[in-house]
Amino acid sequence: MQTSCTAHGKVILIGEHSVVYGYDALAMPIQALHIKTTVSDYAGPVWMDTKLYQGPFFDAPADYNGLKYVVKELLTRSGKNPQIKLTYTGEIPMERGLGSSATVAYGTTVALSQYLGLKLSASEVMDITNQAETINHGKASGLDAATVNSDYLVFFNKQKGVKKLSSKLGASLLIMDTGDLGNTREAVTMVAKLLNESPDAQVRMRKLGQLADEVKAAWLEQDPETVGKFFNEAQELLASFNLSTSKIDRICQIADKGGALGCKLSGGGLGGIVIALCKDAASCEEIAQACQAEISNYWIEEI
Repeated sequence: MQTSCTAHGKVILIGEHSVVYGYDALAMPIQALHIKTTVSDYAGPVWMDTKLYQGPFFDAPADYNGLKYVVKELLTRSGKNPQIKLTYTGEIPMERGLGSSATVAYGTTVALSQYLGLKLSASEVMDITNQAETINHGKASGLDAATVNSDYLVFFNKQKGVKKLSSKLGASLLIMDTGDLGNTREAVTMVAKLLNESPDAQVRMRKLGQLADEVKAAWLEQDPETVGKFFNEAQELLASFNLSTSKIDRICQIADKGGALGCKLSGGGLGGIVIALCKDAASCEEIAQACQAEISNYWIEEI
């Protein structure tokens, strides 16, 4: 017997970190980046087969603790102890803010629940995925879990849930990989410490949260110039929480000189990816070429 699920990556447009504290966020799926999870019969203990690890599933490194939770939870719910292999194919760069951990957590939840004959509701799938994300990163908002399961733009709030937007902005998004690993857990902890110590940091967090609503309004008006301006404001606020790096700053400077409408880090920060909003794909390509000394890869999405 064999079951499988393919899930895609994501990029946060606006609202990283502030979404953890109850503010809105806007994110979009990246269909070009995906991972397929396959669950199949296997003659032996539960086995994992990935690009980076092949071996007994529960002996995998701590990086896989979120996945271990998913498998243990589903096996417990089913009351079964099958001999299975979980195989992960495709690739999303890890620890870049592209949703790799949420993608495999969601894919594993869906594929394994089907294999075990569990009929999970959509909310149960999201709860399990998000718990895995909390184990991986600490205080997960639910945004990644919601976006890797969507084919549309996602407007997300922890209390109000998910709203999917089919509206197009009429621009292009350049997604650039700095090649440096981000650290979401460290970033979330660092931001929480600043918020506990500084009333001014709380004011800046509120402003960061408000920007998501302003971006949504400008998006629905198909006003990329205003969205770009808000991206730049968000980058300044994120940098004020020490989430930017010298490389991210250099990339944003190059993008600005190259005519980008706006540029900011995306995801947890401290590395990871940078997004630049551009008027068209040609502009994205020009900026990407100008950033070659600073980035390891890039993708262009029509939005």
